[in-house]
Amino acid sequence: MKVYTIWPLLLSGCLSAPKVMRLENQLLQRENAELRDQLQTCAVETRPSDYLTQVDMTGLVGFLNKAQYTEIEAISDSVISIPVRGENTNFKVNIQLFEREKVLFMVTAGYMELESATSSQSMVLLLTQLAAMNYELLLGKLQLNPNSGAISLSAEINLDDGMGFQTFQSVLGHLIQTADAQYPALSSAAQGLGL
Repeated sequence: MKVYTIWPLLLSGCLSAPKVMRLENQLLQRENAELRDQLQTCAVETRPSDYLTQVDMTGLVGFLNKAQYTEIEAISDSVISIPVRGENTNFKVNIQLFEREKVLFMVTAGYMELESATSSQSMVLLLTQLAAMNYELLLGKLQLNPNSGAISLSAEINLDDGMGFQTFQSVLGHLIQTADAQYPALSSAAQGLGL
């Protein structure tokens, strides 16, 4: 970037105020023209081919296929579900798109029920275990539906700027892995083990 200095001319008294203003304007116009030229020559950064600027159900199904989830069930216009066969338990992951809010919500279904607790003491232990695990989780949140007694793990992705495949795969994989890994501890608490 060129730096133009007109102060020596002012100090020497060679230029009057209107001439200085004209000269400054000319210099600024020249600098703006140079910057515009540089901007036009800059390569426009393109998003990767596996990036969705507008997330929709077709794109989500494409991402699931790319991640090798082939058993995809459409529950509604905005919800799809995939079965998960983990090392410790089997469940489903429901993926719901909130287009207006620009949020992708993922939640386990058929994961665990509060009714699996064998006694009131084990129910308290299970609820305590849920709270302790929630405190330790970096991604996702364990939830208890007070009406149905269903226990689930959920995570959200903000879609304000779209979503890349890597983000989708990472969050979904982490949700599945965490749910499967935490299941034995929750099941033990429901059985009253550790009282």
